[in-house]
Amino acid sequence: MTVTNGVQAEEARLAVLRGHRIMDTEAEPEFDDIALLAAEICGTPIAMVSLVDDERQWFKARVGVPYDEGCRDSAFCAHALEQQDVLEVPDAVSDPRFATNPLVLGEPFIRFYAGAPLRVEGGVSLGTVCVVDHQPRTLTPSQRRALRALARHAAAEIELRSYARRTADVNRRVVELEDLKNRILTTVSHELRTPLSSIRGYLELLLDDADPLDQETGRDFLAVIQRNAHRLTSLVDDMLLATKVGSEGIEVVRVPIDLADLVAAVVAGSRPLAEHKGLEVSFEKPGPVIVAGSHRELTQALQHVVLNAIKFTTDGAITVQVTGEPRPTVIVTDTGTGIDEGEIPRLFDPFYRSETAEAAAIQGPGLGLTLVRAIVNAHGGQVDLRSRLGAGTTVVLQFPPSAEVLV
Repeated sequence: MTVTNGVQAEEARLAVLRGHRIMDTEAEPEFDDIALLAAEICGTPIAMVSLVDDERQWFKARVGVPYDEGCRDSAFCAHALEQQDVLEVPDAVSDPRFATNPLVLGEPFIRFYAGAPLRVEGGVSLGTVCVVDHQPRTLTPSQRRALRALARHAAAEIELRSYARRTADVNRRVVELEDLKNRILTTVSHELRTPLSSIRGYLELLLDDADPLDQETGRDFLAVIQRNAHRLTSLVDDMLLATKVGSEGIEVVRVPIDLADLVAAVVAGSRPLAEHKGLEVSFEKPGPVIVAGSHRELTQALQHVVLNAIKFTTDGAITVQVTGEPRPTVIVTDTGTGIDEGEIPRLFDPFYRSETAEAAAIQGPGLGLTLVRAIVNAHGGQVDLRSRLGAGTTVVLQFPPSAEVLV
């Protein structure tokens, strides 16, 4: 085997070891029994179920040693990993591979060692079941067979735990997906039904020949229908964009854009809703803050953040800031209801609606922050949300300087 192939094989072995998540776990009686049986069958004062990573050997179970790990460089078990069968060292002092080993010259003064590779599915060796003595000796054929059997049993225990963990992960994921499905059906059906019911109601009034409407009232009704149609279009656009978040991801074509101009336009478009609720939206436009971005997607993200601030604020104000130093940043702060800190990690999950939103019957399918993060990430930026229940919320959008992107 070449050096390159050997390094690649070891990296693959370490990946399998990490995948089993067995290192540094609590002691378990099944493994303790394996170490105890190995010591009793082989008649040695020391026995271990040893796992070897890139820097150390760690003992899942041990008999006769007071410590639970050691350095890989001096580990006999590191040599046993490469063996197809039991590695047996009858007298370490006379073996040139181990004669100067610190474990031979000092505690625990190893003279005899035997280790059976602990191989999981695919033949990958994670460690050994090994026995150690302070006197030179050899194993009998029956003891070697027993050591192999115990190593197979230890490997089976590790794989059984991995299988149980994967099964639990799958079951948990199934529950999460079922919960997501229910949230989607409940939220989307409500979000679709509300504007559709309004559109249908106003259309029925417009088409009622028995009680015709005057022209001005008809225009007002058509304006309501138009607003609800726009709401439906926005919902469908958000849902279509959300499907890309979990599949191929959002792709954006970036060009130089003045972030300050973009924010100013979003704030201006949001002011009528804020004024309707008696809220003030303060924004002092700075000089140009250039980012590399997509006008459409960035506008969509900014609208979600500003409209969220308005929707969740009943009294007070919303403050919007844009700065270019040290990097292009948008900060939206409100004096609204705030969010429980325990809910913050879930706010970016698709279709998740906070308890505050549910309690206040605030409209929205729970896609806003999901899309905000996806859009900002697609621009190489990051989103930070800080909030306390009853103390308002601050959302920070940061973007890389355009010079780092447009090269």
